Amino acid sequence: MSPPREPIPEGRRALREGGFASAVALGYLVCALLFGVLLVLEWRSIDRSVLALARERGATLFALVETTREWNARHGGVYVLVSDEGQPNPYLEHPARDIDSADGRRLTMVNPAYMTRQIAELAEAKQGVRVRITSLSPIRPGNAPDPWEREALRRFERGEAEVLELVAAGDTQTHRYMAPLLVVPACLQCHIAQGYEVGDVRGGISVTMPAQALIAMRDTQRLRTGAMHLLAFLISAGLIHGLLLVNRRHLRVVRAINADQERLIALRTGELADANRKLADEVDLHRHSARQLAESEARYRAVFDGAAEGIIVTDAESRITQVNPAFCRITGYAAAEVLGRTPALLASGRHDADYFAQMYDSLAREGNWQGEMWNRRKSGDLYVQWISIVRVGAADDIQGYIATLSDITSRKALEDKIRYRADHDPLTGLPNRALFDDRLASALAGAHRRGSAFALLFVDLDRFKAVNDRLGHLAGDALLVEAGERLNACVRESDTVARLGGDEFAVILNEIGGMDDVEEIALRIGEAIATPFVLEKGEGCVSASIGIVLAPEHGGDAQSLLRRADLALYAVKHGGRGHHRFYTPALGD
Repeated sequence: MSPPREPIPEGRRALREGGFASAVALGYLVCALLFGVLLVLEWRSIDRSVLALARERGATLFALVETTREWNARHGGVYVLVSDEGQPNPYLEHPARDIDSADGRRLTMVNPAYMTRQIAELAEAKQGVRVRITSLSPIRPGNAPDPWEREALRRFERGEAEVLELVAAGDTQTHRYMAPLLVVPACLQCHIAQGYEVGDVRGGISVTMPAQALIAMRDTQRLRTGAMHLLAFLISAGLIHGLLLVNRRHLRVVRAINADQERLIALRTGELADANRKLADEVDLHRHSARQLAESEARYRAVFDGAAEGIIVTDAESRITQVNPAFCRITGYAAAEVLGRTPALLASGRHDADYFAQMYDSLAREGNWQGEMWNRRKSGDLYVQWISIVRVGAADDIQGYIATLSDITSRKALEDKIRYRADHDPLTGLPNRALFDDRLASALAGAHRRGSAFALLFVDLDRFKAVNDRLGHLAGDALLVEAGERLNACVRESDTVARLGGDEFAVILNEIGGMDDVEEIALRIGEAIATPFVLEKGEGCVSASIGIVLAPEHGGDAQSLLRRADLALYAVKHGGRGHHRFYTPALGD
């Protein structure tokens, strides 16, 4: 008979239990650190999204006010009736500030700064948004900057393009946005005496927006994200704890087996009955191990059937051997319909052979691959998924593949929609200023790389305000939309037509043959815009003033080209309008 097992000393038992507790604690700590870092990163992403929304709103208001001011400046100020709301501007020094109309009514000139203040008062009264113009050298004392604005103006002078901050004042939080006002030729009519030159930072427009709604949205997203990360942490930590428990059981079994084997070696000369008894013990142990294996398989079948992501298991020839319910829910196929077939039955036709060759090459070299893939549901609908594939077995002995997939169609659609809105004008659908700047940069890069030439046209609609005032803003919007369509019809598909704001458009003509080609297109644009616009409330007639620069002849950088195209347009506007003009050094720089 085999001797009884020696009891495990209390010290060793305590050491083992202490090691297990340390491993569990370490697992929880690692999970907590991982999900904590992920949560912080997610919150930072949410904060960046909120600031991006605030920046877009502030930039839009700034662009609206800046465009209005430039329109006023280009017209040398406008006259309005003197009223309680429209008193003469005591800070405007102009020999014809106050005049009498032919019918005896008193008129006073409204300059850009005065118009900005009145717009700001309306914006604050209706939307709670404060807009004010300020400068480090204001003409009007009331336009002196507060400390925040003064710092922003100094940053503009150091080259920064805009400033956005979340500012707290007591219990109130606001987003403060500010961008610089640059001197354009029209500004010199009133400010040349102050020593300004075209391109100087004359001041800035400050936009103060209530932040409560965006902060509430941010806090809601943070709370939701925190709850999701907490749940993921609890699940992950629980799984690690469970795995450690299973591992501890297995270690105990292994230790027991080793102890039995040592006793068998020591007592191999013992009686046959004792050997049979030990053999019976081993059989019992194997039965116990088999039960544990069955339990482990049952647990695996439950992290498999209950997974939120779709799971596909294939053999070495990529034939499907197993799918989970989430796969069926995403694709619309029942398990019986896909077993024995390859994942090619989901193919959308959007990916070429090279795409799949790279995927299988990565699986062969690294044993895994992940990325976006377009597939087709059983219904025929296309959807985009994020898929991760791992190889089972060595590269020279592949046993099969396991893939997990998530349906990200809605997220992709939302990303595309946000990206389109950020790059396109909401009225005409044409590229906006931001996308135009990117296209201009690409055209410059291509011209430098290939040694080719391109043209930049500034197109301004003459007498658009008259149509807008006579037929209404809806008719004016309809005219702008059709004007954009006519401009697109005058150029090639590889060219760019963008709306810069108001009734101002820009055209980039890529890879031109010469000045004659550009002039032909400019004439075509002039004829197209001059054709009367048939609108719902009547006919609208406008013309096109066009300023043109050629690259690299007129400049090798974006700022030079934009400035000289604007000078050419300015010369057209002051020379009778309704025609086009190429930039020449005589126009200045």
